[in-house]
Amino acid sequence: MKIMLILPPLIVQKKEQYGVTPPLGIAYLAAMLEKNNHEVILLDCIVEGYDNPEKQNGYLHLGLKSHEIEKRIRMFAPDIVGISCIFSLMFPEALRIAEIVKSIDTNIKVVMGGAHPSSAPYDVLSNSSVDFIVIGEGEVTLLELVRCIEQKNTELSAIDGLGYRNDGVAMLNPKTRFIENLDNVPFPARHLLPMEKYYKIGESHGGLKRSRYASIVTSRGCPGNCIYCSIHTVWGRRWRSRGPANVLDEIEHLVNNYGVKEIHFEDDNLTFDRERARAIFQGIIDRGLDIAWTTPNGVAIWKLDEDLLRLMKASGCYQINLGIESGNERVLKEIIRKPFRLEKVHEIVKKIQELGIWAHGFFILGMPGETKQTIMDTINFAIGLNLDSASFFVATPYPGTRLFDICKEHGYIQDYDARALRVQSSMISTEQFTSDGLLQFQDLAYKRFMYSTIKREIVHLNIIRRLVQLKTMDDVHFMYRKISRLIKVVA
Repeated sequence: MKIMLILPPLIVQKKEQYGVTPPLGIAYLAAMLEKNNHEVILLDCIVEGYDNPEKQNGYLHLGLKSHEIEKRIRMFAPDIVGISCIFSLMFPEALRIAEIVKSIDTNIKVVMGGAHPSSAPYDVLSNSSVDFIVIGEGEVTLLELVRCIEQKNTELSAIDGLGYRNDGVAMLNPKTRFIENLDNVPFPARHLLPMEKYYKIGESHGGLKRSRYASIVTSRGCPGNCIYCSIHTVWGRRWRSRGPANVLDEIEHLVNNYGVKEIHFEDDNLTFDRERARAIFQGIIDRGLDIAWTTPNGVAIWKLDEDLLRLMKASGCYQINLGIESGNERVLKEIIRKPFRLEKVHEIVKKIQELGIWAHGFFILGMPGETKQTIMDTINFAIGLNLDSASFFVATPYPGTRLFDICKEHGYIQDYDARALRVQSSMISTEQFTSDGLLQFQDLAYKRFMYSTIKREIVHLNIIRRLVQLKTMDDVHFMYRKISRLIKVVA
């Protein structure tokens, strides 16, 4: 069959940090479909229209316009269109594409997948332009659905993790099965993506040191219980991993076939299994792979130690993002449910910086149950860590999370809007703070952090140490990008 997989355009706010990254989700799906002899095409609307942004109702529209998307669909004339909706804020754009497809030909089957359909399946199926949704991990589910459509088989109840309508009634087959051996999944079909365009733009969501980069995922699932995270709706709660050799083969493939110089490990738990992590990092060294690498999604602080950090540095790690979240022990343990103590953070940050690795911290402000004082505890803790850079996110109630449920139960969500589900927006108001107050705290956090960083650099002559460490133009470009991003947020 002819199958078109689409990543919708992106709508961003003025101060929002954004980048453009090859969409691994639809690339994995395409690889599985190609392996089973289907004709597949990928359309990343963001990268294809990245050079022509447009202001829309206070937002910035990044990507192809509706008429351009319609033209691409008509040219390919697909039997099935799959639409990726990885964030709830993308749903309006994803739905618009579904409507475009049906306006072209109502016989084209529309399938939507990603975190939002997985978290809010009945809401998505209430739209007549969407025929099916894929819940969670999609490779096997989509392949089985395509076979049913191809064979005109209407028995859909046996397909695991599928949402559909039966005589107008939304039906949902729960997700119960996940891929056990991830080494059997083919590498993402990057040959269907305009890779050179990503390199030319040179902007990823996690920062960048070298322009020729690639994102990879070496494991799926997370056993954690953090109340703000919706990733379990896609990958499940059980951690599953690829073998070190399989991971290294993909990195080597990227280096040899695409000239990749930098790897972004997009795992939620890259170092969950320390021995496996060591095997990957040592393998990079043993195979002579000259790459720089980082962890845009963050790593588990409680899984890091000095020996592992030294190996990470030796294998090319230049930045580690740390999911610290709060500077208050009670909030960390009782509300967010992170399994570590704050004293561990000081120790790890110090070791990271001693090795010459850039230390970036993630923090979340405004969890239900927090007070103005606990929010200030987080801001003060972040400043006291002497991090190289930091991100201060507003607590965001994504569908499918315990945070969302708590906010709905207590009436904390004000004016729910899918497009406002982003870390630079606020829709939570509690007895302790308002949504506008949270944005003021966020603004204060960035300004105080930047001021303290500048003061530290000058007073302690850290800037001299930094300049000494800038050994290549890649290092200079990385430092410039980091400073530019922070200034943009503060301004």
